[in-house]
Amino acid sequence: MKKSIIVILLCLVSIAGYSQNFTKYENMKEVDAMIMTSKMFKLLAKVDLSSTDPEAQQYIKLIENLKEIRMFTTNQSAIRAQMAADVSTYLSKGSLEQLMRVNEDGKSIKFYSKPGRNENFVSELFMFMEGEKDGKPIAVILSITGDIDLTQLSKLATDLKVPGAEELKKVNKKP
Repeated sequence: MKKSIIVILLCLVSIAGYSQNFTKYENMKEVDAMIMTSKMFKLLAKVDLSSTDPEAQQYIKLIENLKEIRMFTTNQSAIRAQMAADVSTYLSKGSLEQLMRVNEDGKSIKFYSKPGRNENFVSELFMFMEGEKDGKPIAVILSITGDIDLTQLSKLATDLKVPGAEELKKVNKKP
């Protein structure tokens, strides 16, 4: 019984840790925040896309299985430093595996994931980008949770104009 309570408390602490680390950015005026919930994905899935188009059907299937997308972006140096520290703390908990690192065009982009039901699926895709975009310093935190098909995710990231979407296309490519 005690072990069950301890396990439940540890799970709640890890959820609260994520919440404490990144939720604070939602209401900062220096941070652009986008949070999409499963309700939004269900609405998007109901949009009348061509039912005969296989690509549209794959897109619908992808968004139906998403739980949440959180993206926080800033140009402010103090907040960029705080984001980097919060990401480091989040990653140190050890539940994510690094998928890929990219350093190009003045940007450092790192992708991490939590395992999913098989090697093509993850339960969380996490990205942290630091560097410059359009000549300005930038930091971006992106977390996507759900039953995520990595082979389809880059399309969604491109459609949402997520910084790092082009690099995300490379996640599935085998060397």
